[in-house]
Amino acid sequence: MSQLQIFLSEDNQITQDLNEEKVTVGRLADNTLPIDDASVSSHHAEIFFEGDKYHLHDLGSTNGTFVNGEQVTDAILQQGDEVRFGRIEAVFSAEEEGALSQPLPESQTATATVATQSSRPGNFVRSSPVSSNANQKDLVGSALYALAALGILSAGAAAYFVFAMQAVAA
Repeated sequence: MSQLQIFLSEDNQITQDLNEEKVTVGRLADNTLPIDDASVSSHHAEIFFEGDKYHLHDLGSTNGTFVNGEQVTDAILQQGDEVRFGRIEAVFSAEEEGALSQPLPESQTATATVATQSSRPGNFVRSSPVSSNANQKDLVGSALYALAALGILSAGAAAYFVFAMQAVAA
């Protein structure tokens, strides 16, 4: 399938499959291929398939449509053509002719064997922050539970004394 690879920035690339009769390119969302860039016109260009070839037609864009550095209004796209819509660059990849007629490679059978034993390598280093010894007592956890119990007892005693003093004052 033929494609258009669009380079929006160094880190952002998109690929548009050219699987429709006509692909419209432009800044507005109603285009088949919307490109949100100020240098791209609202309805910049269209790519269509006709007579076994992909054609590129500029729709009167403000900043022009270029193929391999030459400004064009109409062009027939070839494999590897560098296309530019305003400042946005793209590369056209044509479907390889005869790609479907080539035979598939012969399949190879892979065999898997089940391991009978397992051991860690001699240079193995644990990087987990969780302790591996489950039988070892967690002193910090025990201390937190003890402090929580002491806090609950203290709050209960304080509440008892407050109610006892109110009863004496009344």
